[in-house]
Amino acid sequence: MKRIVLFFLLMSLLWGTAVSCGAVTEEEAPPTSAPAENDEGGALNAAPANSGSEEEAAPETDADLFPRATLTPAPPVEAAAPEGAEGYPAAPLPTPLPEGYSLPPTIPPLNPYPEASGTLVWVIKPVGEQCAETPTTPDLQTAVADMIAFGIPVEASEMTELSVCTACGCPTSAHFRLQIDSGYLANAAVLGWMAEE
Repeated sequence: MKRIVLFFLLMSLLWGTAVSCGAVTEEEAPPTSAPAENDEGGALNAAPANSGSEEEAAPETDADLFPRATLTPAPPVEAAAPEGAEGYPAAPLPTPLPEGYSLPPTIPPLNPYPEASGTLVWVIKPVGEQCAETPTTPDLQTAVADMIAFGIPVEASEMTELSVCTACGCPTSAHFRLQIDSGYLANAAVLGWMAEE
């Protein structure tokens, strides 16, 4: 019994929704307000009434009121004459470097998969630069940590003193000295380490 009552209740709700959402006829349509004759508020003016017979006074559709979009083909583009032998533009001439300018040394790329060779070598790196306020690497522990962070295992580490030039820009006499596998030497060179001679 409850199912039958629920069924009729559901059907009545659907019927009521269908009736209330039905199409509005002309008789039920709400009146539209026409713009005032002297209104300067940007409203559209009413269309002029046609004078003449009833045959000419046919209602216009929305398509006749607004201009239709048209597709216009793009103007043809003339092909440019090839400048080079193969049809490509000529390469620009290289600009000369200023006098006294030297190119910076190219850094070899870091090898993502270095292999250990089993041969240990010592590598050195200066602590810093003379006349510089702060060294590039502050202490030996930081130097070892940097190497390990780049995947280079360190077997031994120590500080050493080397004789260097005494001028601003020269490396400091204090150098870090690390013992690593020779298979990692190329990656250590990317970090600024040199093999000890």
